[in-house]
Amino acid sequence: MENKEHLKLTKIRFWAILILALVGIGLCIELGYIFYKTNFLSTFAPSFCAVSELIDCDGVAQTSYALSMGVPNAVWGLILYLVMIMLLFVDKIQAKFKNTIFDVFENPRSYISFFGILSFIISMVLAFISIFKIQKICALCFVTYFINFAIALLANTKGFFVQDIIITVRDFLKGAKKHFILFLIVLTAFISTLVYCQNSLIFSPKLKKEKMQKEFFEATKNKYPVKGNILGSNNAKVVIYVYSDYNCPFCKVVHMMLHKAAREENIKVEEVHFPLDTSCNTKIGGTLGGHENSCAYSKYAMAAKKQGYLWPMADILFYKRPMNLDEMKQYVKEAKLNIDFEQLEKDYQSKEIEEQLQKDIDRTVSKGIMGTPSLEINGVVYVGAMPYDELIKQIKLAKKRAEN
Repeated sequence: MENKEHLKLTKIRFWAILILALVGIGLCIELGYIFYKTNFLSTFAPSFCAVSELIDCDGVAQTSYALSMGVPNAVWGLILYLVMIMLLFVDKIQAKFKNTIFDVFENPRSYISFFGILSFIISMVLAFISIFKIQKICALCFVTYFINFAIALLANTKGFFVQDIIITVRDFLKGAKKHFILFLIVLTAFISTLVYCQNSLIFSPKLKKEKMQKEFFEATKNKYPVKGNILGSNNAKVVIYVYSDYNCPFCKVVHMMLHKAAREENIKVEEVHFPLDTSCNTKIGGTLGGHENSCAYSKYAMAAKKQGYLWPMADILFYKRPMNLDEMKQYVKEAKLNIDFEQLEKDYQSKEIEEQLQKDIDRTVSKGIMGTPSLEINGVVYVGAMPYDELIKQIKLAKKRAEN
């Protein structure tokens, strides 16, 4: 079929669309570079368009909105402009490669118009997010938005894009039916790629790290629980002592991190209690707000350990934070732990538990640790919480040191 729609493009419109598409490609390459350096490099020089708190291409590039379905918007833009250029020259391609898949492009001008207006609508959504959600503007991105609209107007056949949309949808369905098997293969590969990009965040390691951290910070329960007193393997080459307080929010984060790490690495985790509560810990200047019952929590965990339920009790203390013994009984029952509460209370009040708690506090101070959470990985002390990937890195390094 004759490419009637393409023939209606005057030379001025043809060259105008081509030039705009080439400018768009240049902008997308620059935006792709900005995305790369802000997401893959630890340090980088600010871009020329990062001029203020509002006009900040770098800031926008570091947000999750810089990707769509796991793929950087700059890559989507690059694909868009390359497809438009291909459609401008599709008649020449059809003349050279006759009776091929390229024959399905019967009305390239309408397709360019359709892609132009569709991308502009998406651009307006991104512009709204940029202004009202992120509150930062990527100047280069906004230039591409206007380019998309200009191309749509230049390629529009008649009416307000309705005819071009109808023609594009009609031809798409016709082409999919004609080359159904190929269409199915391409569609499957396309969706699979997007699912992989979305789940792996391969294009944005910083966002991947943030997503990984959210798993721990936003958790309402330990996703990697263990039964009993042992976390990890008794014959592990890497032993981690975790110095924590059950009312410390970052200790709760590290608690779940260590449970996950114990599934992925050959480690053993030992709990060392350092409640930030002066009712039992005289090594600190004063009880921190919200830690008034930390000594009681530590003693209950140590009492539960005598019955073989240290880590399940730790989960209850971190995530349920019972206010009294009756609440604790309720949570223990929900967790289906076979705890003898009469014995638990006796152990809680025993001199043995009191002395053991003081030993933990003295051990903590002897290591130069005065805050929680802190980790001791094969003798090396790390104060404060660390990202999960950093924890795994330090575990692997400790393992190498142990092997050498």
